[in-house]
Amino acid sequence: MQLSSESYRTRWLVLVSVWTFAAIVLFAQAGLMRDYLATLGRLGLRGASGPSTPLQQGYPAFAADAQTWVRHALALSEGNDIQLRWTTIDNAPYGREVHWNSAWAWCIVGAGHIYHAFTGVPLAHAIERSTVWLTPAALFVLIVILSAWATRRAGVIAGVVITAAMVCNDRIYEGFFPSYVDHHGLLTVAVFGMMLGAVFMGGGWWKPTTPNKAALLPGSLAAARNAAIFSAISGAMGMWVSAASVLPPIVLVGAAGGVALMLHGRRAQANGEHFAPEIWRLWGRVGAAASFFFYLVEYFPTHLGMRLEANHPFYALGWLGGAEIVAQFGERWLGPRESRWQNPVRLAVPFAATLLAPLTILIFREKVYLITDPFLFNLHKNYIQEFLPIWKTIQGFSARMAYQVLFVENVPLIAAILTLTYKGSETPFGVWFATAATLLFNALAWWQSRWLLNASGVQVCLAIILIGTWTIHYTQRTRWLVTLAMVGLLYIPSGVLRYVGSVADVQGHRVSPKDANNMLFRDVAAALRASQPEGDIVVLTSPNSSTSIGYYGRFKTLGTLYWENDAGLRHAAEVFSAKNEDEAAELIRKYHVTHLAMISEENFIPQYYMLLHPEATVDEIKKCFGWQVMYERHIPQWLQMLPYSTPDDLKQLNISLMLFKVNFSQNMPEALYNVALGQVAMGAVEEGEKTFDTLIKGAPQIYQPWLRKGELLLARHNWNAATETLLKGISLAPAVDHPGLFVNYAGNLYRSGQHALAIRIYRTGLGEKYTADLACYLGWVLATSAEDSLRNGKEALQLAQEAMQSDPNSPSYLNTLAAALAENGRIKEALDAADRALANSHVKNDPPEIQAIFAHRLEIIKSGKPIRE
Repeated sequence: MQLSSESYRTRWLVLVSVWTFAAIVLFAQAGLMRDYLATLGRLGLRGASGPSTPLQQGYPAFAADAQTWVRHALALSEGNDIQLRWTTIDNAPYGREVHWNSAWAWCIVGAGHIYHAFTGVPLAHAIERSTVWLTPAALFVLIVILSAWATRRAGVIAGVVITAAMVCNDRIYEGFFPSYVDHHGLLTVAVFGMMLGAVFMGGGWWKPTTPNKAALLPGSLAAARNAAIFSAISGAMGMWVSAASVLPPIVLVGAAGGVALMLHGRRAQANGEHFAPEIWRLWGRVGAAASFFFYLVEYFPTHLGMRLEANHPFYALGWLGGAEIVAQFGERWLGPRESRWQNPVRLAVPFAATLLAPLTILIFREKVYLITDPFLFNLHKNYIQEFLPIWKTIQGFSARMAYQVLFVENVPLIAAILTLTYKGSETPFGVWFATAATLLFNALAWWQSRWLLNASGVQVCLAIILIGTWTIHYTQRTRWLVTLAMVGLLYIPSGVLRYVGSVADVQGHRVSPKDANNMLFRDVAAALRASQPEGDIVVLTSPNSSTSIGYYGRFKTLGTLYWENDAGLRHAAEVFSAKNEDEAAELIRKYHVTHLAMISEENFIPQYYMLLHPEATVDEIKKCFGWQVMYERHIPQWLQMLPYSTPDDLKQLNISLMLFKVNFSQNMPEALYNVALGQVAMGAVEEGEKTFDTLIKGAPQIYQPWLRKGELLLARHNWNAATETLLKGISLAPAVDHPGLFVNYAGNLYRSGQHALAIRIYRTGLGEKYTADLACYLGWVLATSAEDSLRNGKEALQLAQEAMQSDPNSPSYLNTLAAALAENGRIKEALDAADRALANSHVKNDPPEIQAIFAHRLEIIKSGKPIRE
């Protein structure tokens, strides 16, 4: 194929210029994403300078898989394994197999080490932060590889189109979104490279052409062979990353070759185009050999097995056989009619190779291919977004995104169909091949939306060959004008809108609510760790919450949506679907669950039940353990409710949470008390107060409910009732705690302007046991209260002097002494005491706001007036 011809110098000068611009755009977008994530990361901190969780960075809502990749990378960096084959992050307490790509995990580790070397940030945080830069860097490298390869074979027009598409096309860019270190982008480019090579190999066809003249098929058999090798290696690398995502595209490329042969092969032959079956055979052999090699890299020597969800030698044989079938089909279809079915035995071996994997799956089912298990099959079919058809997925799209997916990205296919209709038999075989491939990929993407990413590269390949089709008989200048117009129509607008939107978000400090969910999960992780500072935490919650909460706390979880975690997801479903709390308790013990997080957003409780009981009714679902806890608030005694309130800056998410710690030693009063605390924290104050009242009535000897009830009365400004309730609670508390409780609650009343009640509590405390703090604080109120009837300068001075005997250098005691002396008219002595209080506060390095208070009181005394508060 040849789209443009230019000098070597011009070709690479243009390409390097385009690459430079692409790098600027990619890394500028990454910088914006870094700033956006910084804004996101400041949410949910509750006034702290930073998060307390082991992992901290925010991620876009769709990037849950990136969090899992980071955890896998951390496991590799902290362990002794080279291959990524096992994890303990879910399916607790057992762990599970991992069939993700080890090389990409090590790339994440390497990026983290580079970031650590330049910044000194701890490695775990460096790995997190490096994800923002790793994905654009990886995309840029892949842009250079694909566009340089295409430029060498078709001219710089091809390189420019590929660069623009890979930078701007939403589906391609989505897989390399900054911080989204998932493998989907790698798979998209692998399929793109495979299809690009297949188009450049002419779909198995070639036609001699004059050098440097525009052409739509390879000009030689050698050029077609080179393209076939590139295509096969691209596909094999995709198989290494994810066979489940690349095997269907390999099949579709072969099928497109066969369909195009049927529709146009004989006409192409009549037009002087040459079918070369050896090109398809080479494609199959190189692809099979390379995918087998990558299988050994990933699994040899200790992890060889019969797991057909991932890359496997059976698929290499299938690729080899499928390519041979396409080659033989072409030979037979284009040959004389009488020879088409001669020697059918030749087809037996390739058919057998092709059928080996599917027959093995059909016979052994979930033993070799877990997704055939009804539990996982129903999960993927009904509950995972990317497996839903496009007409369901598009309901969650914005209008712009729907227009982009349904129309703009299909413009090449529409144009190709019109071209074939208009030109008919004159259209080169390559256009038929690329159109057939695009139709097949689009059908796959409309069936399951996850294939949209893979279809994007195929659409770009079709656009490239259409440029040649429309302009082959025109000047190179015309070809450039058409190319730039097409790039400006299909790709540039998306890139511009994306960048402008990112700038607006960063400048406006706007954060997507769904992205903010991650910060809520980070806060939840901090709360769970605060409830258990040491030891392993195993969290039971919904699948999506499991990924994010587990990430930030580095906790173990049960149920996530990865196919390797079939057992863990089933175990989580068993607990939430238990018939009663006793059955749930037994399972919780079995799986070592330490905490439960019940989150209103995507709680997955009905889905868990339906996965285990597909025919269940709504009434049956409502009787299960998870529903009873989540919606009916039937909390078993062994669940200790944790007091948790959503951070103020995240309350607009309108997500309700209940957090529990498994505590089989908890008695009923303790359980009720913790439920009441949780209710109050959640904002259900009236319900919490009723629970406290129930507990006070049923177990009046327990002091905590009295104190909490008193605090609620304080908040309601029911001062007298609050004082009575608090004094009752203090009397029941351990004696060692009494002084601190007296000081705390009297201080609350004093700051609320209830000086008389504060005096009452201070006096009660002093009557029970003398402490210098109680004497000091009571002396302060008696010396400074604005209520004349409450002041007693003589007693205040006596109390201050007694307190001074225990610590003559205490700034607080000196401050009270100064106030008492001033109240008694002894201003000179008061000045001396106030000055010493301020000086000693400096020496003790008290907070600046405390020192400022002492300085202000000194100025009052200097004016010759007593202090009034």
